[in-house]
Amino acid sequence: MPQFLSALIIICAIIVVSQLVRLSEVLVTFGISVENVFLPFLFIILPFVSLTIPMAYLFAVVLTYGRLSADGEYAALLAAGYPLRRSAMIVLLLAAVLYGVAASSAINLEAWGRRELVQFLYRKSQTELDNMIKYKLQSGVFLDDFLGYVLYAEQVSQDHSHFENVLLAPGGDMHKTSFTLLAPSGHISGSVQTGDLRLTLTDGMAYAMGQKQDHTVSVVKFNRADIDLLRIFREQIVGADAAEDDYRSLTPTELRRFIREMAATANRSPEQDALLRRAKFLWHQRIAAPFSVITFALFGMVLGVSDPRRGKSTAYIGAILTIMIGYVLMMAFKNWAEMGAIPALAAAWVPNVLLGSVGMFLLYQKNRLPPSEGTLDPQNLPILKKYKITGVTNLKVRDKSEGFLK
Repeated sequence: MPQFLSALIIICAIIVVSQLVRLSEVLVTFGISVENVFLPFLFIILPFVSLTIPMAYLFAVVLTYGRLSADGEYAALLAAGYPLRRSAMIVLLLAAVLYGVAASSAINLEAWGRRELVQFLYRKSQTELDNMIKYKLQSGVFLDDFLGYVLYAEQVSQDHSHFENVLLAPGGDMHKTSFTLLAPSGHISGSVQTGDLRLTLTDGMAYAMGQKQDHTVSVVKFNRADIDLLRIFREQIVGADAAEDDYRSLTPTELRRFIREMAATANRSPEQDALLRRAKFLWHQRIAAPFSVITFALFGMVLGVSDPRRGKSTAYIGAILTIMIGYVLMMAFKNWAEMGAIPALAAAWVPNVLLGSVGMFLLYQKNRLPPSEGTLDPQNLPILKKYKITGVTNLKVRDKSEGFLK
């Protein structure tokens, strides 16, 4: 357990470091505070608990059995008639308990963490957007950080709700978008609190440039243009795919209802079919993915009990390769399920069945072989035993007096 907790903390720290770029945008936008640092970290880590627990337990088992093997205690256990399969029962029992914890976290905490992160960013974006409109927007001043756009108004009313001679153009980071909106008047309606804040431009013109090799300019006149400011700001902070992945934030009951309603929909579009397949796979994955804590435990025991002459790094390299293979299998079957090639239930469980079968075979090999013998050496594989060459069967020697002798 100490090794498991230490590995869990290290893996969570690695996840936090990998998310620093994403979190830096939040800190730059909303400022540095205990709330802005701690809560996003917590909400980002929770969806990964179902994956971090199996990885942490794998390293814990490798470290524990590696220490037993290095100190000679494993050899003493074997000499006392305590085989590896007996100690494996304790390891697998603890793995079953951790599977319950990881599965419960995947079903409940993953959706909760995603919902709370989005709600946290929404609340912060409302406050920041309100301050931007009230204090940063001034008459005759180019506001170059207005939600990634450049906003200019020749005249701004005292209550910051009406504008004259308005210009709206993409900012420097928006290379793929090339357009400019010009309007003699505009106004802001709604409010941040009600979630319907909009910028309305009237009697204006829109100028759009063509592609890099096409220098044509398209001009469109419009009577009214409504821009949802709050939605633009949310997509900048949360991400444009937040709406598409909204089903990941649903509770188990809501997700099950969502799948039933989508399945009952007649004449579904290809996009709806793809969304339904993703939701089905997510439902089964939340139960199946944590099961890797049991399959990883099998690999951990085999990797930990190694020949001291091979070095300690071999076990760690094997653990990393096990995680990589498990991840590749999971992503491959996920893609096949989302394409409709295989059912979602099979796609969620087949990687665990494959890894579990290999792990049980390796545990069987390690239990019946001495610690110094390799589990995958050809001479130790049961299938190849009947083809094994035990010695020299036919030797011919030339002798001057007796000719050929066998």
